[in-house]
Amino acid sequence: MKISKLSELVDQYALELYVVKKEISKQYPINKEQIDQIIVDEMQKYFTSFHSVQINEIKPLIDLYKDQENDQLKSIILQQATGLNISINDQKKLDLISISIQLLDNVLFYKREYQKQFSSHIFEKNLLASGAFLSGTPHAKTMSKLVVSENIFELERRGFRPIVYRNDKGAILNTYDTKVLIGLFKLWMIQGCNKNIEFEFKELAEAMLTKPSGGEYKLIYDSLQNIAATWIEYKEYYDQSKHKYYSATVKHRPITSLKLIARKREEENGKERAAEIVFHDILHQSLLARNYVFINMVIFNELPTSYARMIYLSILNGIENDNRLFNIDQLIDQIIITDENYNRARTINTIKNSFEHLLQADIIADYEFVKVKNKVTFIQYNPAEWLLVHRQSQLENHDS
Repeated sequence: MKISKLSELVDQYALELYVVKKEISKQYPINKEQIDQIIVDEMQKYFTSFHSVQINEIKPLIDLYKDQENDQLKSIILQQATGLNISINDQKKLDLISISIQLLDNVLFYKREYQKQFSSHIFEKNLLASGAFLSGTPHAKTMSKLVVSENIFELERRGFRPIVYRNDKGAILNTYDTKVLIGLFKLWMIQGCNKNIEFEFKELAEAMLTKPSGGEYKLIYDSLQNIAATWIEYKEYYDQSKHKYYSATVKHRPITSLKLIARKREEENGKERAAEIVFHDILHQSLLARNYVFINMVIFNELPTSYARMIYLSILNGIENDNRLFNIDQLIDQIIITDENYNRARTINTIKNSFEHLLQADIIADYEFVKVKNKVTFIQYNPAEWLLVHRQSQLENHDS
């Protein structure tokens, strides 16, 4: 929602709440704290109107209203300093701004509490650390250099863990493919943790917390084929059941079999709306050993950029390893392919903006860029407290 439209909605509700507050003040002999509590309770009926509004849209508007509040307070103080009484209109304007801020603060709290209910999605840790999923597609010239035969290409990735990535369709996996795989892992849990799962595209879309639609089904169709065409060769692999890292090469397709199912004739030839997949045994055993992180799918979907989504996943992985520090170049290698168009300063600025999004989404409490010999070398961050608490409760729930 555009900030102007959101502001209009807030102004409308603030005026309604202002009227209610005035009526209560006239009719009931109660103190200011009691009136404020009644207004907070009254605000709850508006929360559903903000359901589709994202946190990163709310926080800038709160800052805007706070600036207006400061300007209005300065104006009132100036009037008082010159011996003038505060006009009814000036006081009303200040009250409306104050109610707007209070409303948005409560909406923000409501949305964060709502988000915390959706931390039951998972992602396998070796895949997460592999750097197989990128924040975007490289330039065509860069892609052409990766082709090894016909439409097959291969590249070596050196992010948090070195791998060789190969795709038989010439595709780069992106954040949408990440989302599809998260949805598949959710269905894996729902259907009893079996190696093979069968599903309607509608079920997968719902598992991804995405609205089912024809356009979404087309994206899912393409993504499933891209994931199924992927080979990953790990140079380091963590075996959760043995709690060991292996330096020996481990190579597999995450999905070993994909069958697209036509429920009726008009769904044939690329219009299938159901599928059956089989996870590779190595991946499946890792999932059974609970070698995964918990993901909040609402937060993942609401983050405004692909960079922010991929860094969010890296932060979750960092929490698992008790790591609060990223090497900036290693992080860059994890989420993009650098080529002749790569600009380090511009990329670092994009990462900084992504950390601001993560801060606004209440994923991190703070962050700092650390320089070594005047060069930005590390990013230090602290996860939000609720994220740590929620992760611990999820672990306890799964162990019980």
